[in-house]
Amino acid sequence: MARLAPTLNPDTSIDFKQIKQRFFDLNKSRLKRTKADLRERQRHFIELLPLLYHTNHPILPGYVSKQTPSGIPEYTPSNPTLNLAKKLARSFTYKKRAYRKYHIQAIYMMGSTGTIAYSSDKSDFDIWVCYDSSLNNGQIKHLKQKSLAIEEWAQSLDVDVHIFLVDPEEFRQGKHDSLNSESSGSAFHYLLLEEFYRTSLLLAGRYPTWWLVPPEHENEYDDFVQNIKTKRFVHTSENIDFGGLNKIPAEEFYGATLWLLYKGINSPYKSVLKTSLMEAYASEYPNIDILGLRFKMAVYNGENEINKLDPYLMMLHKVEEYFKRQNQPERLDLVRRSFYFKVNKKLSETTGVTNNWRYQLLTELANSWKWSTSQIFLLDSKENWKIQRVIDERTVLMNEITHSYRFLSKFARNNSNSNLIEAKDLHLLGRKLYAAFERKAGKIEIIYRGITNNLYESHISIHKLKGEDKKHFWVVYNGTVTADEASLYPPLKRAYSLIELLSWCYFNKITTSTTKTALFAPGTNISDKELKSINAIFEQTFAHEVLDGNNINELRRPATIKKVVSIINAGVDPFSQHTRAGNHLTSNRTDSLRYGGRHENLTHTIDQVLITSWHEVITFHYIGIEGIFQCLHDYMQWMPPSMGQRPPPVNSVSFSSYRSNAIANRVEKLFQTVIDCFYGNHSLPGTRYILAVEWSYYVLYLQNDSLHYHKAGNLEELKRYLSTPTPSFQHIVFDSETLHDDVLPLLYSRNKAGLIQVYFHIVDKYVHTYIVDENGALYHHDTEFFDASSLVNHYQQFFDSVANRMAFIKGEQGTETTSSNYSFHYVQKNSDGQWELIRHKSCSIFQSSDYLALQVIGTKIDDDVHFTVYCDDQEYSTIEHGKTLYQRICRHILDNRNSNEKYPIYITDIDLSKSMLGPNYSETQTIHFLNYKKFFENKLLEKLHQESN
Repeated sequence: MARLAPTLNPDTSIDFKQIKQRFFDLNKSRLKRTKADLRERQRHFIELLPLLYHTNHPILPGYVSKQTPSGIPEYTPSNPTLNLAKKLARSFTYKKRAYRKYHIQAIYMMGSTGTIAYSSDKSDFDIWVCYDSSLNNGQIKHLKQKSLAIEEWAQSLDVDVHIFLVDPEEFRQGKHDSLNSESSGSAFHYLLLEEFYRTSLLLAGRYPTWWLVPPEHENEYDDFVQNIKTKRFVHTSENIDFGGLNKIPAEEFYGATLWLLYKGINSPYKSVLKTSLMEAYASEYPNIDILGLRFKMAVYNGENEINKLDPYLMMLHKVEEYFKRQNQPERLDLVRRSFYFKVNKKLSETTGVTNNWRYQLLTELANSWKWSTSQIFLLDSKENWKIQRVIDERTVLMNEITHSYRFLSKFARNNSNSNLIEAKDLHLLGRKLYAAFERKAGKIEIIYRGITNNLYESHISIHKLKGEDKKHFWVVYNGTVTADEASLYPPLKRAYSLIELLSWCYFNKITTSTTKTALFAPGTNISDKELKSINAIFEQTFAHEVLDGNNINELRRPATIKKVVSIINAGVDPFSQHTRAGNHLTSNRTDSLRYGGRHENLTHTIDQVLITSWHEVITFHYIGIEGIFQCLHDYMQWMPPSMGQRPPPVNSVSFSSYRSNAIANRVEKLFQTVIDCFYGNHSLPGTRYILAVEWSYYVLYLQNDSLHYHKAGNLEELKRYLSTPTPSFQHIVFDSETLHDDVLPLLYSRNKAGLIQVYFHIVDKYVHTYIVDENGALYHHDTEFFDASSLVNHYQQFFDSVANRMAFIKGEQGTETTSSNYSFHYVQKNSDGQWELIRHKSCSIFQSSDYLALQVIGTKIDDDVHFTVYCDDQEYSTIEHGKTLYQRICRHILDNRNSNEKYPIYITDIDLSKSMLGPNYSETQTIHFLNYKKFFENKLLEKLHQESN
């Protein structure tokens, strides 16, 4: 781009005073038009705003302190302004004073105010407060506090205001605040500046330097400004330099489009207008005929007709020109329709519009477009459009927005050479657009947004049908449509899940509690009563949820669950098979996951409807036992344990059977206890949750922050699973409804890392021994009972010897070791049938043993296991005795027994070689030794029994 030489002399024929006065006159006319449009409270706010920043007075809104930056150059409050201030605060007295320095350079209002597109009911105020670049951080902080206080005061007046603090120096360098719901961040700079120059109104303070640069010198903006300041054609103290419009980087069109789509999610017509403008600009790149320069050129050429300089009309004409060149009449018609809706004036309503300039101007436009009266009536009845018309309109809008987005993203890829837009800003905008527009399974598309708020249908029909793939699905029609008529009308919506269909109707405001539903669902148990109950729970749960929120801070984090309802067995009666057979099941086995003697799972389906923090509505459908676990997994994935925040209660309901409440409560309790287990301060690494469903036991556990499950099988298979060695402590939690008649939940409720816990349940002549080792592995052995002292003493010896062995193994690996730590209890049922524990009072000195103690040493050679056994100081080994080892040991025992004397045989010491323990021998735990002890003792007892007979 050519640049002017430093010796450039501005065109002396330019009358800067006259040019400046033209802009001031236009500003004055637009301000007058703006104030005429405003409601009284809005008008008072605009009138008082400069005064609030000009002075710090304790009784005026926004006061922070006397040190808060203040003072606006070229500003003196008018008498009407001072009278308003006195009405607000009767004791207020304005004292004019001389400012050594003006901290506030100017206040501007930008956007649609004063234009044909302004609506006092829908439009908000965007205010730029431009402050002196020399302010320090403390002063800026005070100014921010003041601006927030003024916004809150405006809100109390029912005035929607967004105040942006602008440092002109930083702005000129392209530095912006972080992206938020009102600030575009780094998404676009020059396009924002271009819009500012053609739409802003100067409320007080200094005017833009840009006014003084003729359009033909825009490409030499910086040099031209420098020269007129050097030559003193203008006073630096009376204007602000935000920069020129001589360059618009290609990637700004993409960033601007993302931002406009984000802002336009709830205002699709406005979004269509502005994205179409971006597309028109991009099509002219790099020689763009931007509206800001058109506007300036018109002012320099002496145009003073305010309507011809209306920013929104100029935008409309620019886009019209583009679509006409492209020969795209459908898109041209849509942009005109979008403009009409943005103006928000109904031409079919003629009462009181005689002197309304908007009405007159819009009438001229409609006539030039050759719109018919019927066409205008159709547009004016938009709030009463029926659902199919709204669906069609949304399709057109989404296609247009998608077209512009793809065009501009391709344009940016082909023409961008830099990354002016910060990746984090693009990421946030992308997340918002994904949440609003991305289609995915189960997601409810909100079709009315930005089009109408009235889609209510007094009558709908719901049918269950079978597709060509033999799968059943659900459809909804407006009005009453019988089964015979269903093929004659297009349905409003299809879904595989009934709850997804009902959610779509509810969240799109099609149905309420007063809607009458004709139901055609053969082969199901769904009833009108259940449909009404489901709609009622939607009202109860979601009535106050806002789906069009714009809090972009929520997008900085992954989506989480805000509200949820879980509907169990929608349209499914788990007892229907028994009811048809004339049976009515009752049982004292009331667990809904294994009900009655048949252990039936009564949770056939789970449908979840949830609203996310990204304002998405999503439904999920789960079937059967696997569905329960998948639902748990998916639910926890929304807020994994590592986030440190628990998911909200699952909010379960059911309406389909006489045990509905019990079934829903069981599911809710399951989710709550599982979440309690894996979240919070009580959650331990390696936790396992044991749950019984039907005839099987399942183990839930976390892996990579995700919930998984393992089907252990029946009770014996569960015990084998629990006996599996683990490299670290395994915290076992039993579901409160699982094995409540068994002793295992009680034993594991006392389980502690590093502690070996031994429990004896003595029944007649037998003892059931349960041992939970230091890592939580379960050992279970049923043997003949002789006496408690021998039983306890031999285990004490065994654990002490094993502790020494493991200390040696772990010591070789440099692993920290601990001494043997164990406890002994007896378990029995009390008079109420509840399990209780009685602690064994141990003696620190071993008592005389009334048992035969054996020491076993095991090793593996060439995949063959070899044992050496010491019994009464006699050595027996596999090497010497081979397969007769156990027989020879038994013969020794019988030879040394007195006649008819019976006493237990216990192994009190085992030494296993590294070859037997395997490659992970450093992770050896007590259960390894206990299993070999059990194996060897059982072998000996078996042979001993054979020899005795």
